Amino acid sequence: MGNPSISSSQSKKMEEEEVLNSRGESEKPPEDDCCPICFGDFSIPCKTNCGHWFCASCILQLWRYRSTLQRCKCPICCRPINKLVPEASLLIQQEEDVIELLKKIECYNHLYIGGAYGVFLKVLAIPLLTRRILRSVMDGLMNPDQIRLNYYLMRVLALLLSWIYCSCQFEFIPTGGLGIWRLFDLCAIFMVATFSLAGLYQRWVLRRRVRQLAILPAQPY
Repeated sequence: MGNPSISSSQSKKMEEEEVLNSRGESEKPPEDDCCPICFGDFSIPCKTNCGHWFCASCILQLWRYRSTLQRCKCPICCRPINKLVPEASLLIQQEEDVIELLKKIECYNHLYIGGAYGVFLKVLAIPLLTRRILRSVMDGLMNPDQIRLNYYLMRVLALLLSWIYCSCQFEFIPTGGLGIWRLFDLCAIFMVATFSLAGLYQRWVLRRRVRQLAILPAQPY
C-alpha cells in the first residue's frame, strides 16, 4: 500500500494544477510584452478589471502616490481600477515578497468592495486610510504651488485655536507681550514657511535625480 500522505499531497498538487489550467491563458501576461509603468519584465504581474497587466509593486506604488482614498486609475485607459487579479501561478508560491504583495493586493481590493461587507472591510482598514489621509495632508502642506492656500488655512486654524484657548480660560502657555492670538498666528506662519521650504527642497532633489538619470549612458543589452 502506498503512503497516504504522499498520495494526498500529489492529489492536492494535481488539483492546484487543474485550477491553474482552468483559468486559461488570459490569466497570464503576454510573453512579448512588458510593464507599461517600469518598461521592464513583469515582476509579480497582476491584471486590472480593464484587462491591462502591470507589475504588482508598480501599480500599488502608483496608487499610493497618486490618490488618497480614490481608486487608482489605469495608466493606459484611465478607467478606475476596482480589482487587481494576480497571475494564477503566484497563488501557490511561498516566497515572502510574493506573499506580502498578494496581501497588499487583497487589501486594495477590499477597499473598493460595495455593500455592507465592503463597509465592514473599510472599518477594518481604518489604520491604512488614516495613514493615507495624513500623507495627503502632508503632501498638500509641502506643495510650494499652494503656499497661499496653506497660509490662509493655517491662520484660520490659529484663530480657532486661540478662540478655544480663551473660551476655556487656559493659562498654561506663556505668551509674554504678544497675546495668545498673535502667538498662534506667528506659529502658523512659521509652520507654513517651514513646510514650503521642505517642499522646495524635495522638489529640487527629485529634479536633480531626474537630470542624473537622463544623462546616464544607455546600458547595452
